[in-house]
Amino acid sequence: MEAYPEGSLTHNHPFIVLSGLASESTASGYDASSSQSPLFDEDGPRITSKFPPITTETADQLRSCFLQEAARGSGHNDRVERMNASSVGFNLKIAGRTFRLPTRKANIEKVSQWISPDPSSPTSSQSLVLHSPISPLSPSSPLFPDGVMTPLWITKHQDLLPSAFISFYNLTADPDISSHDNELKEDILKVKQSLASSSSRSRYIVVLLSEASVLDISDLDDRLANIRRGAGLDPKSLFLLPPQTSLAELRDFARTILSAIQPLCIEYYRDLSKHARRKRNRGAVPQPTVPPFRGTSQTLSGQGWNVRYDFKLGILAEFRQEMDAATRHYEGAYDMLLSQDVFESIASWSPRWNEARLLADIISVRVLRCLLWNNQTTSAVRRWQLHRAGVKDIVDRRGKGSANYGWEAWEAKWAKVMADLLQELALPHGGDAIYANPEKAIPVGERLSPWQHLHHAGYWFSLMTRHLYARQRFAEMIPEEDRTSPGQSPASQVANKAYLYDTYLCPEPHQEAPLHGREGVSHFQLIVDGLNMSLQVFEARGQKRVVERLKFEIAKEQMRHGLWTDAIQNLRSLWQNMSWRREGWWSVVQEVCWALRTCARQVGDADTIVSIEWELLNDLFPPRPDGRYDLANCLEGLQSVKSKPKVIFKAGDVVSFLSASHAFGSAEENVGDYLTSQLVISSRAHKRSSPVTLADIRLVYDGGFKPITLRHKAGLDDSDTTGNNSIQYMKVQLEEMSSLQSHQASVSPVTNRGPLFIGDVDLTLIPGQTKVFELAYLLREVGEIRAKSATLSMIEESFEVEYVVPIDDRGFSSIWWNKTAEGLKKQKIVREAVNVLKVLPKPPKMQLSVHGMQPQYYAGERISVDVEILNKEEEETEASLEVRILGDFDETPKLVWMERSDRALVVEGDAAQEPNLPGHRIGKLDPRVTAREEFSFYSWSQPMDYILEVKVLYHLMTDPDTPISRTLTETLSAICPFGASYEFSPRVHPAPWPKHSQSQDEMTSTEDQLSNEKGQGITQRWCIAANVACLAAEKLDVEKVELEVITINDEITCSIVQDDDENSSSSLASTDEARELQFTLDVQRPTLEDRRPASLDLALNIKWKRPEPPDSETFSTRIPAPRLLVPGGEPRVLASVQYSSSVPGLIHLSYTIENRSMHQLTFSLVMESSEDFAFHGPKFGSLQLVPISRHTVRFNLFPTVQGTWIQPQLRVVDRGFNKTLRVVATEGVKTDKKGILIWVNADD
Repeated sequence: MEAYPEGSLTHNHPFIVLSGLASESTASGYDASSSQSPLFDEDGPRITSKFPPITTETADQLRSCFLQEAARGSGHNDRVERMNASSVGFNLKIAGRTFRLPTRKANIEKVSQWISPDPSSPTSSQSLVLHSPISPLSPSSPLFPDGVMTPLWITKHQDLLPSAFISFYNLTADPDISSHDNELKEDILKVKQSLASSSSRSRYIVVLLSEASVLDISDLDDRLANIRRGAGLDPKSLFLLPPQTSLAELRDFARTILSAIQPLCIEYYRDLSKHARRKRNRGAVPQPTVPPFRGTSQTLSGQGWNVRYDFKLGILAEFRQEMDAATRHYEGAYDMLLSQDVFESIASWSPRWNEARLLADIISVRVLRCLLWNNQTTSAVRRWQLHRAGVKDIVDRRGKGSANYGWEAWEAKWAKVMADLLQELALPHGGDAIYANPEKAIPVGERLSPWQHLHHAGYWFSLMTRHLYARQRFAEMIPEEDRTSPGQSPASQVANKAYLYDTYLCPEPHQEAPLHGREGVSHFQLIVDGLNMSLQVFEARGQKRVVERLKFEIAKEQMRHGLWTDAIQNLRSLWQNMSWRREGWWSVVQEVCWALRTCARQVGDADTIVSIEWELLNDLFPPRPDGRYDLANCLEGLQSVKSKPKVIFKAGDVVSFLSASHAFGSAEENVGDYLTSQLVISSRAHKRSSPVTLADIRLVYDGGFKPITLRHKAGLDDSDTTGNNSIQYMKVQLEEMSSLQSHQASVSPVTNRGPLFIGDVDLTLIPGQTKVFELAYLLREVGEIRAKSATLSMIEESFEVEYVVPIDDRGFSSIWWNKTAEGLKKQKIVREAVNVLKVLPKPPKMQLSVHGMQPQYYAGERISVDVEILNKEEEETEASLEVRILGDFDETPKLVWMERSDRALVVEGDAAQEPNLPGHRIGKLDPRVTAREEFSFYSWSQPMDYILEVKVLYHLMTDPDTPISRTLTETLSAICPFGASYEFSPRVHPAPWPKHSQSQDEMTSTEDQLSNEKGQGITQRWCIAANVACLAAEKLDVEKVELEVITINDEITCSIVQDDDENSSSSLASTDEARELQFTLDVQRPTLEDRRPASLDLALNIKWKRPEPPDSETFSTRIPAPRLLVPGGEPRVLASVQYSSSVPGLIHLSYTIENRSMHQLTFSLVMESSEDFAFHGPKFGSLQLVPISRHTVRFNLFPTVQGTWIQPQLRVVDRGFNKTLRVVATEGVKTDKKGILIWVNADD
């Protein structure tokens, strides 16, 4: 948009002047459009102030904060942000203490030459009506008398006439403030009077920067009120900035001021719009200052004035950011401008023609911006096309036509306008979309052409470039006599050129197409710049094909003008990465290659020439009659080659005429076998090209296999051919070489790497020939072998080439060539990866077996395994054993190898030689010889499953480098041989408790002694009943069953009083029934005062062994019991039973009530009667127990039933706590939810 007058296409924002924040010398640095028109410089009102500008750091920061709010050049994204913030943006200008406003009326002195001295004349000074200096009514205006509009009016309101004028002053804290405040009021009044004298409606704002805070200036409010009243300011026009304000607060302060004056600015432009609308509604043409005396004798018509008013209304609406209203006014101005009364009435030879055409362009650009601002993309494209078609119609009918360079220049500028608008507004196009979707206002069923969708800026830059090409063609058609400058041509010829060529927004013919040696327009630079601008946009959006096309066009332009170095840089990057090669656009690829070859020969780039010649040999590209197609001599005639070029490239970088493929004969082979593979080299060179001779071919494999190199050796005739020598088949004899030999035998100086397998073949290929090389080699290592790449090397006197074909990506072949009596036949390989071979270990013949394993193992038992190794190999071997024990355990059981008495002694010479095998060494085994080894390990004490993995590692004595293995896996489980359940019940300890008085005396007299002794507390007795069952599937010999105390808490002592006499018997071996074993346990507290609850961890330890063999090892199985909780000092009631031996049926029932506390307790006893028995004893009673004492209440029961359970109910209530004690059963007594149960025998 730089072709149009400055400011004519700029988006308008409210114009505000900031005065006093910078000096006059620095103010111009903050505004790019500080220059004014000469029409406004001389007579405009001058606003001055006697106060110096504020140059403090706070003022500088405040100025920066205001400038951040400037809206000049704001785009679409800024517009969305400002709409969300309810802001319209501003155009700020920093001024010093002096600012000149544009004059409102033309100076009468400038029109004095047209004033008549006769007072009665209509042109006398007394009857003159003065107008604006840029109005068509003023004689000094460039529009006088019939011009429509000038861009100076936009500049006037955008850069010269502010909507608000903000003055900044310091508010001093000097005690002598009266003079300062008075001077401040006088200065403010003077500025207000200057603004009023200019008849400007600009709003005036005053900002005071205080030097002290409110606390330091006690009468600050009074001073501000005095200044406001004395200067005639309203409260909204005066602002105060306190001192020591942070940057964030300054930014908020600036935003607050702009937000406060925004309605005032909008109202200012609304008042201007009302003024323009009133003048438009009058419907009369204003009277000019003087009658028209130059150009035509007519003044501007009424329709022309309506164009002016509508255009002004659109600009003012744009100042208010009312884009819809601006669009309506612009559209009305445009329609009237192109009507019969305005544009059609102007002669094409008149300067007003170009002025009207310029105004039409300006209006259209502003309409486009408004439409794009509102996201009306399709409407904007239609509007762009409508203006282009309308102007073309007018130019063809009444102008100089559209078949000239002037029209193409305007077309290029018009396309660039749309591109600049899109970049300015930064419209979102929806990610990677090529064009924007139409707006919702477009009907759903309406069919849109592709060009009616808004494309991104790159499309419009490309359209601009096409018109620049056409402009260049028209410029080249200008005759030589028209290219002469006007100073060297006759006047008639100059006049003739003015009627022939359209120079609207473009230079004259002598500058458009200058003669040789003269300065003028550089069409090459214009085209290249346009292509680069389009290239940047397309490249940013990832449209790779268009990017490549644009790069090619730039390179062709550079070649056309002899810029070979720049052209080869563009073409080389394009040639290396172009997508046309991958997608098969061979004609375009060939064109790029020939262009790059031409540039390379011009600059002497030998590497590029060799690469291009290699690619052009492919018969995919049609041969050119002038093409030589001789790769070996492609550098002949090239004089600037300084060193021998060495070129390396891969398949995919070029479309090579040579291809390489590789296939293995089978998918799987074993170590020690010979593998057969085939390497196929094919040539697709042009038929009339010269034969190509390769120096060598290098095959590289993944998986540890050694590389293979096939060297060229001429004259070898050990091949089978078929079909006019088009296919040759050859078996290659490979020779394994050492590293030093392979380094000396390397024939490829390009790679400088020596092979480890080498063979000699004939590597000369004629066009269309295929050579099949069959390779055979011995496999030595286990793993997967994958053919990685084949490197084809060509060495000539003038250059060296290395072409790498990655076989794993594209070099695989599904064809296998077989040599038959009828000749060569091809066979299809039916498998997926023909370039992958799986090398399996050599099949082992060593046999493994295990003996002596039990059908069932038990936890904690030692497991012994006897391994038998049988050598079925045909020759002597050396072997070792590896054993792995796998399972769900943290630590692997320790493995112990047993020494065998029949092991052969190791010969002294053999002992000195370390075996090359891991694990437990077996030694050398002759064929058909058996060796036995035994190992053992202890299973864990928990039940667990074990996986036993036994591997024999061996190698043949004739081939020690090839390891062979065989693995045997066995699964075994170790279960727990016994299971147990436990019951805990209390017992009444027979030992008497100490008396309360005695214990008190003892505690008083021997306090120090008791504090150091253990086991002086009350002893409690517990019975542990263990129901033990044997879970083994076979009979086990139980030697002993013990109760172990694992852990004791709270410093109590524990002792096992009595063991069952039958605990050591072997009757636990029965798997059908469980055996109950009882153990008595005494628990004693350390002191009488200790009444804390305690706990015990117990376990049952069973020692057992297998019955066979008799001397088998004894093992121990531990069965943990649940934790035993010993209660503290709470009272309890224990019930025990004893059957009478003298009186049949009589049952002695005893209730022992224990008070283990240090308090005297009182209990109430109630014995409930029952129909099942009669009893003898107290039915009601009361019992008092001193601290640490117990008492036994006895009853004699006479049952009335037999062979059943009776349930006596003694209710014991602690009166102090009103708590009923639970009766606990001991020996001979059971319990349920209701209480204790006593068995009555049937025969009693």
